[in-house]
Amino acid sequence: MSVLMSGTVLAQIITVAVTPVLTRLYTPTEFGILALFTSIVVVLTAIMTLRYEMAIVLAEDEEESANVFALSLLITACITIFLFIIVWLLRENIAGWLNTPGLAPWLWLVPVNAMLMGLYKSFEFWSTRNKRYKKIAASRVSRAIGVVGGQLSGGFLRFGAGGLVGGQVLGQFLATSTLMYDTLKGQNYRVFKKVNTRLFRPIIVKFKDFPMFSSTQALVNAFSQNMAPFLLGVFFGTSVVGFYSLALKLVKMPTNLISESFNQVYFQNASDMYNKGKNLGPLLIKSTLYLAAGALIPAILLIIFAPWAFSFILGEEWREAGVYSSWLMVWLYFGFINRPAIGTIQVLKIQKILFNYELLLLVFRIAAMLVAANYYTAVTGIAIYSLLGAVFNLAIILITIFIVRRREAQNEPE
Repeated sequence: MSVLMSGTVLAQIITVAVTPVLTRLYTPTEFGILALFTSIVVVLTAIMTLRYEMAIVLAEDEEESANVFALSLLITACITIFLFIIVWLLRENIAGWLNTPGLAPWLWLVPVNAMLMGLYKSFEFWSTRNKRYKKIAASRVSRAIGVVGGQLSGGFLRFGAGGLVGGQVLGQFLATSTLMYDTLKGQNYRVFKKVNTRLFRPIIVKFKDFPMFSSTQALVNAFSQNMAPFLLGVFFGTSVVGFYSLALKLVKMPTNLISESFNQVYFQNASDMYNKGKNLGPLLIKSTLYLAAGALIPAILLIIFAPWAFSFILGEEWREAGVYSSWLMVWLYFGFINRPAIGTIQVLKIQKILFNYELLLLVFRIAAMLVAANYYTAVTGIAIYSLLGAVFNLAIILITIFIVRRREAQNEPE
C-alpha cells in the first residue's frame, strides 16, 4: 500500500497544484463538457473487459492467469470496434440528448479513451498479481503528468474544451503505455507464450459470474455514480455540470489517495486467504473500522470548510462547487469505507447481491434527481443524491459482514 500510495500522492499533488491555474484558463462550461466526456468513458470502462481482468488475480496458476489476461485484451479490442461504429452513427444525437452541442466534436475520442482504460485495467491486474506495485505507482504519476501537461498546454493555446479532453486522453495513454512496456519487456514477454485460445472457453465458463454479474453491476454502478452530470446537464445546463465535476474531482482525491491502493492490496490478500480456506470476517471488519476511523476527521473538515476553500483557492466564481463538495463528501465517506466489503463480495463470487444493490440504488437516485430537477434546485438534487449514496453504502457494508459471519459460523466444526 505504501508503494502504491506514493504514486497516488505524487499524482494528486501534481493535479492539485495546477487546478487553480486550470480554473482560470477554462470556464465552468468547458469543465462541464469534460465532465460529460469523462462520465461516458467511465460508464463504458465498466464493460470494456467484461470484468475478466479481475480473474487475472484469482486464477490458480500462471498459465490460467495468462490466458485470462489475453482474453480480457481481446474483449477490449472487440468492444472498441463496436463503440467506433456507435459514435459514427449517433455522434450528433448523443450531444443533443445531453443538451451539450459542444461535446459532439470530441465524441470520437470516447472509444479511444475507453480502449486505453480497458487495456490499463488488464495490465494493472496482471501487475498486481506479479506484485509490480512500483510500476503501477509510476503509471499513476505518468497519467497525472500527461493530463496536466496536455490541459495546461491546451489552456494557454486557447483550445477550449478540446484542451481538457485532449489532456485526459494523453494522460491515460501514458499510464497504459507505462504498464504495457513493463509487462512486455524482456522475459516478461513469456506471458504470451502460455496463451492457448482453446483454453478461452473453459475460462469463460469458470469465471462467468464476472461478465454476468460483476460487469453488469459495474455498469450499473458506473451509471449510478455518473448519472448526475447527465441529468444536471439536461435540466440545469453545462456550467452546473462543470461545478459539480470539479467539486467531485477534488473531494475524491483524498479518498482515492488510500482507496485505490488499498483495493488492490486487500483484494490480493483476501483472495489468498480465501483460497487457503481462512476466515475473511476479521480482515473485513478490521479493515472497515480502520478506514472509517482514519477518514472521519478529514471528512468533517471538508464538509465544513469546502465552500470557503474553493472560493479562496480557485476563485469566487467556483464557490458553488464548494457547496456541492460539502454534500458529496457525505456520500464519499461511506463509499470510502465500503472498499473491504466490495472486495470481499468479489472474492466470494456473490456479485449478484452487489448487482441488485446497485440496481436499486440507481432507481432511487434517478427518481430523486428527477424530482429535484422539476421542483427544486441543483444543490438539493446533489444533496439527495449524496445522502442516498451514503445510506446504501452503509447498508452494503452491514450486509456483507452478515453474510461472511454466517458463512463462517456454518463452516465451524461442531
